[in-house]
Amino acid sequence: MSELPSQEHPVQLIRVIWTLHRVLNQRQSPPIGESRRPLAQVEVLRLVESQPGISVREVATTLRMQPNNVSTLVTQLTRDGYIERRTNPQDKRYVELHPTGKMHTAINEVNESLNEAITEVLEQLSPEASQRIIAAIPDLWELAQTLARPQK
Repeated sequence: MSELPSQEHPVQLIRVIWTLHRVLNQRQSPPIGESRRPLAQVEVLRLVESQPGISVREVATTLRMQPNNVSTLVTQLTRDGYIERRTNPQDKRYVELHPTGKMHTAINEVNESLNEAITEVLEQLSPEASQRIIAAIPDLWELAQTLARPQK
C-alpha cells in the first residue's frame, strides 16, 4: 500500500475498522439453535462477559447508550438465559450483571466460528501480510484503549 498523507491515516483507519466490524458481524454464526441477535444485544453480551459484575448504568456509560435502552436489552437477555442479575452482597441497592453458562457456551461457539474464518483468511494472505496484521494487534489495542478514555 502506498504511503498516505498523514491526514488520510485516520480516515482510512476508520473505514477499515468499520468494514471489519460489519464483516465480522455478518460472518459470525449464531450459537446452535439460536437466531442472529441484534448488534446492541451482542455488544451488551460481550461487555458483561468481559466485565462480570458490571451494572446496567456502567454498561450504558461504556457503550454510550441510554440506561433505559440498556435495561430493556438486559431484561431480554436475562429472559433468554444469557445474563443473570445478582444483588451486590455489600450494597443491596446495587445490581450486578453476570454471564450464565448459556452465555459462555454461546460466546465460545461464536468465537470459534470467527476464529476459523479469520485463520482461513490469514492463511490466504501472504506470510508478510499476515505477520504485519498480527504484529499490529498490540498497537491497535493501545489505540482502542486510548480512544476509550474519557475526553478532557
